[in-house]
Amino acid sequence: MTTYHLQINGSSDAARARRLESRLRRLGGVTDATAGSTGDVVVRGGGGLLPLITRALTGAGYEVASDRAAHRNPSVTRWYRQGWLTDSMR
Repeated sequence: MTTYHLQINGSSDAARARRLESRLRRLGGVTDATAGSTGDVVVRGGGGLLPLITRALTGAGYEVASDRAAHRNPSVTRWYRQGWLTDSMR
């Protein structure tokens, strides 16, 4: 059994969270799903379900949060770590 912890962008009320949980539980291989009002989604089930879970979340109108913004320009991150940026650029 695998536990998937995802963060989705946006918040939802209790009714939308229940609908999302129901939608995720209908996926083959999913044994349990919970969705919190702060965007935390926890899904338990078999291995390899992440693409199905992601598709279900986007199909429900949510976007899976990621750290794409931090990796948008890796050279800036490297410059920051090396101390090559001035204080005004940080």
